[in-house]
Amino acid sequence: MLGIDNQASTAAALAHRDSFFLGAMSVVPATRRISVGDRHVTVQPRIMQVLLALADARGSVVGREELARQCWPGRFVADDSLNAAIAELRKAFRAVGSEDVSVETIPKTGYRIVAADLEPTIESAGELHTRRGAGRWIVAGGVAALSAALGLTVWKMTRAPATNTSELVARGTQALRQGLPDSGVLGVAALRRAVEIEPGNAKAWGLLALAWRAASEYAAPVPATEAIRNAELAARRALAIDPRQSDALTALALLVPSFGQWVEAERRLRNVLAIDPANMFARGAYGTLLMSTGQVAKCLQQLNWLVERDPLSPNHQFRRVYTLWSDNRLAEMDRAADTALQSWPRHPAVWFARFWTLAFTDRAAAASKMLADNATRPTLPPAALAVLDLSLPALGNGGAPHRQAAISANLKASIQGPVQAVTAILMLSKLDAPEHALQVARGFLQRHGQIVVEQRHSSGQPSITDQHHRMAMMLWVPASETLRLHSGFRSLCDGIGLVDYWRRTGNRPDFRGAGLQIA
Repeated sequence: MLGIDNQASTAAALAHRDSFFLGAMSVVPATRRISVGDRHVTVQPRIMQVLLALADARGSVVGREELARQCWPGRFVADDSLNAAIAELRKAFRAVGSEDVSVETIPKTGYRIVAADLEPTIESAGELHTRRGAGRWIVAGGVAALSAALGLTVWKMTRAPATNTSELVARGTQALRQGLPDSGVLGVAALRRAVEIEPGNAKAWGLLALAWRAASEYAAPVPATEAIRNAELAARRALAIDPRQSDALTALALLVPSFGQWVEAERRLRNVLAIDPANMFARGAYGTLLMSTGQVAKCLQQLNWLVERDPLSPNHQFRRVYTLWSDNRLAEMDRAADTALQSWPRHPAVWFARFWTLAFTDRAAAASKMLADNATRPTLPPAALAVLDLSLPALGNGGAPHRQAAISANLKASIQGPVQAVTAILMLSKLDAPEHALQVARGFLQRHGQIVVEQRHSSGQPSITDQHHRMAMMLWVPASETLRLHSGFRSLCDGIGLVDYWRRTGNRPDFRGAGLQIA
């Protein structure tokens, strides 16, 4: 034994590594996430370290001893351990459906990454990053320097990379329209290339600001801080060129969390829409704020407008499904949910929109069937699957034992993070346990009471849009009805600033009940 193998230090080191692409595969070391399109897996720190060692070699062979030295520093590594790590890496590639990237074994020597249609060269958006360093990248002539903590190292395809700014802006916009966990980093890859080519393009800078902001939502704490800083720098650059650039203004509006600051958040977004009423990103964010404050019908108006003008954005479609459900338009909800799922069968947010609307509208058996379909179901941690497996029979009138088991499982899981807390609030309310639902909601939204919810999303949770942070939209869907009727609901709304918002703006939530009376 030459030293102590520290898994924690290995995981911490990954947080400082750049995200990058191998062919169509996106690799985010900070979250240990590998994805192709909407299929993704989260690997163990050691497996990500092995992938990075092979990727850093850029197609060259990495000897077994060198691989062991880099990934198991100071420790004797048996052949079985190295073989198992390579097998796990190949399993992860298969899980995401990677067709153009593989790990080749060089007998008695080592391993190398093989990527079809790729050259083993690096293309960056300015200065080339060192193989290990986080580095910095400089946009044409030193106009702005942005940290590369979330920068992307892109493996160059044999076909000529895009050099046309319009095409790059279109790619970045397309990434942001998808609403996927990797949308931010994919958008950054295209848009920072665009501003390098054309540093005076205010639109590209504004969209880059939005992409950095989106990337920050799914990043670990340290790179998230860098991404927020990069978003602000890009937005300021856009506004220096065009003071009315609405994407940049939207990014700045969204960098300040809306939760608990509803009046100010609405004012910022309405100011953007006064300048550019057609800005899709500002309208989408405004619709989310309306839903968070209980204004379901107004939210639906915004989403109908968005879907009419951009019907191929899954980001608008899945939100509209929830809002139709909340507006009690169930037949229309079913049509929208089925159409969206047919178009984007593995989009996590689209899948969950169909799943929850089945589960909570007396069709738990259909939801169970979706959950059992591994071919289309998003990747879920075993613990999350176990809770859902317990909860669905209880929703399907499984009797008192099933109900109590589901209540206990959701209470226990709720402390783990935002996704589990939101799930527990919905499940407990639907299972007619509003006191428990209120307890979780207070722990999550107010950080009060005996249940203390972990506020940051972790790699052990499923990635679903809008559930990496505190949110309030789930308070207004039909599954939360018993919670809204609880006498303590008004106090909850008061504690998160909603009552103040309603009083100051004159707006009112669409739902009233015994638990919510506003003077």
